[in-house]
Amino acid sequence: TMASHWILWVGVVVAMATASAGQLAVPVTGSKYNVTVAGRSWFPSGDTWYQSHDGVTYHTNDNSMLVAGTTATSGTDSGGVYTGVHTTYTIDGGTPAAFETSVRVYASKGVAIFTQHFPTGLVNTSKGTDTGGLISSFPSFVMEEWPGSPRGVVTFKGDMTGDDTATGTWAPPTATAAAKAAAADPTGECRITTTNANLSPSGAGYSAWTVSGGGSPRQYVKHAGDYCDCTGHASCESWPFHKSGLTQAECQTECDKLNCSCFDFTDHAPTPSSLIGVGVSGTGPLVVFDSPAAATSVVLSAHNNFMVASQAMSADKGAIEYGLMGSVTGIPAGFALETVVVLSSGINTAMDAWGDVLLARSGKQRTAYRRDFATQNLGFSTDNGAYYYYQTEVGKNYEDTLLDVHAYAKSENIPYRYILLDSWWYYKGDGGGVATWDPRPDVFPEGNLANFYAKTGWVSVLHNRYWSLDTNYSTKNGGKYNFHYDGSKVTCPDDQTFWDDLIANKSTGPEKMITYEQDWLDDEFDEMAWLHQNVSAAATWLTQMNNGAVKSNVTIQYCMSHVRHILQSTELTQVTNARASGDYHPGSNQWNIGTTAILAHAVGIAPSKDNYWSTPIQKGTHYGPSTSEPHGALQSAVLSLSDGPVCPSDAVNASNASLILHACDASGRLLRPDRPAAAIDAMFVSKAFGGALKGEVWATHANVSGAKYSYVLVPMLTSSYGVTSAQLGYPAVTELVAVHQDRVQNPEVVDSLHPVQLAPCAETTFDLVTLSPRIDGGWALLGEPDKWVSVSGQRFSAVQSTGDTASVVASGPDGETISVAWRTPGPNGITIVGKCTIGSTGQVTVSATASPPAVHC
Repeated sequence: TMASHWILWVGVVVAMATASAGQLAVPVTGSKYNVTVAGRSWFPSGDTWYQSHDGVTYHTNDNSMLVAGTTATSGTDSGGVYTGVHTTYTIDGGTPAAFETSVRVYASKGVAIFTQHFPTGLVNTSKGTDTGGLISSFPSFVMEEWPGSPRGVVTFKGDMTGDDTATGTWAPPTATAAAKAAAADPTGECRITTTNANLSPSGAGYSAWTVSGGGSPRQYVKHAGDYCDCTGHASCESWPFHKSGLTQAECQTECDKLNCSCFDFTDHAPTPSSLIGVGVSGTGPLVVFDSPAAATSVVLSAHNNFMVASQAMSADKGAIEYGLMGSVTGIPAGFALETVVVLSSGINTAMDAWGDVLLARSGKQRTAYRRDFATQNLGFSTDNGAYYYYQTEVGKNYEDTLLDVHAYAKSENIPYRYILLDSWWYYKGDGGGVATWDPRPDVFPEGNLANFYAKTGWVSVLHNRYWSLDTNYSTKNGGKYNFHYDGSKVTCPDDQTFWDDLIANKSTGPEKMITYEQDWLDDEFDEMAWLHQNVSAAATWLTQMNNGAVKSNVTIQYCMSHVRHILQSTELTQVTNARASGDYHPGSNQWNIGTTAILAHAVGIAPSKDNYWSTPIQKGTHYGPSTSEPHGALQSAVLSLSDGPVCPSDAVNASNASLILHACDASGRLLRPDRPAAAIDAMFVSKAFGGALKGEVWATHANVSGAKYSYVLVPMLTSSYGVTSAQLGYPAVTELVAVHQDRVQNPEVVDSLHPVQLAPCAETTFDLVTLSPRIDGGWALLGEPDKWVSVSGQRFSAVQSTGDTASVVASGPDGETISVAWRTPGPNGITIVGKCTIGSTGQVTVSATASPPAVHC
């Protein structure tokens, strides 16, 4: 049952809710509060404070800010029915503070929302430079340890949808060994280039290292304050490796692996704990969970105004603080900043519950990305890592090169439906930013894609980056649109008409754009002071972009996003997918999106892994003769199971068509699970507390005809591990038939007592297990042995059995021949496989008989 009530004692107001995962309560006593679960303290309060003007701060801990009054509240809003507490304060001997706080608890949701209110607004709150700090704090949670009963934490942080996410134990920052390690050897941003690199001055805190002479081990020379400018015009277009969360030594090791010419590195500002994310790129949701198996979990994050909401660690107070980013220079009257606490269980389930709360605010649907053409159909990519990224065929321009790609794909029956054009096609200006977002005639001779579209029929996904100071669109440079200039190295549009026109021009014009890719989101935000000094500027920038896409019915892909961009996307209907790992480079472990997929799915977007090579060696690549892709099959499987875009990027005459077609039907329609494959909870529990799971194990599923078909992907595993049916969400009575990759004739039975057994493996020997439930009569549909998602809702419907026979309807293009496998009933059942051809109706009924064992069309 769900219940909510108020208990009012002398000086004490208690907000209490009962949720399905246990009892969530927030007792408030004056300026102190505590988030408790089932009566146990989880998050006792720290200091409440705000910065008023010219650096003047007021704190409850030192009594420079005192509680004036506490009022019980109740009501109904978009989150449901709530009860709450509102607190006012005084400063300077009785003056009402321009800062108030409140707590609301939602009984039916197991949710608490903490709010900072600024009823009269503030000016001169900071000097505009401290992006890593705060100018306010509420809530603030002391990170207390439970003796003998540790708690774990997953902290989603970093760029690319949280590519620097970490797992550890929940403990005061001063008690963590990681704090000392971070100070001695801080982590940061690592960028590597394999081309001959010049050096240019860095305005973002980078230093470069270049190789000095020969010998082994390789020796490097540091160039403080410079970065690897591989093009010679103040930007680098080819970073084979780009990742945050590494130390300088780890960056150098990756450089050695790639036989690089130069790497650059900038360390993040040292923090009290390298585990908990803070500041611009580190702020993101935390999942705190109990031991031994995360039966109870609580998610903490910003709830609104995501672009200026930040979290910081207070080492002297042993607390994590939530508030406004320290660079905000003024706050308008009536502004409110919210932090949400969500009670649930596990990690995946808890993140979904948290995501439901954020999505409910805007009404955005979690599966809205399924209407995106680019996430539902096979494409071809020219992004970083692609063979044709800043490279054409010898003696040909880009248009002729890509026409050759189309002709080759057609000859190999590879059904690409669109093409992603990266940053090589448009005009660049100062600092490598966008001057004019139009095709250059040296790339497409007509200055547009009309001829290319007429010959290929491929629609486009078009890349864009940050805006140069000399962009032709700005009124400052003779254009007709308003851009903001504040002395930063980039500029930013502040004009809805600009976005309407820009996106309409490319979607209705010869480019036939279906998706607008906004890359370099971190650089635009970090470098443009206005975006992190003004409380609404960054949200307005992204909202105007989204509104322009709405008007042209175009979707948006994010790239190089901070986690705050990803949270902001919950309010933006057209953002359907986002890059969830660093740029692809053949042979790298860039496939690892199992953790970032959790965050992406929670907020209603698909994770994008980027492109891949389908064959190991592709001669003539500008990445160097030693470049190879030994893990093409794993890359392909991860892409298929991601629910994001699937885009091979091979050279002409270098594709493995059979591998590419593992992802789709003959028309290019992708065969997908119902949600992205994501790391299972046991991975995080093992990392936090120690456990049997040593490696990567991900899971997803597809529901077909009311039955759940599961997929377990094992990219790498150092010791054997068993996954139970309960871990996959099945009732105890469910019997599953588990088929390991390429072993359709040798399935194993899985139930509550017999887990599916996973053997140690590496990237080249990864495993993918399909688990099919028994339907009436004991039959199991094993699906298409030559597809990664062998039973998908795109392909199959109307699964049924009448005892000795079973049947399913398969859909696809006219003339496509498919293989379908069944497992006959009983403990001694056999696997039967047959081929059927889809007819002009777009469907074929595939049936099977046990006696004699056969497949019929």
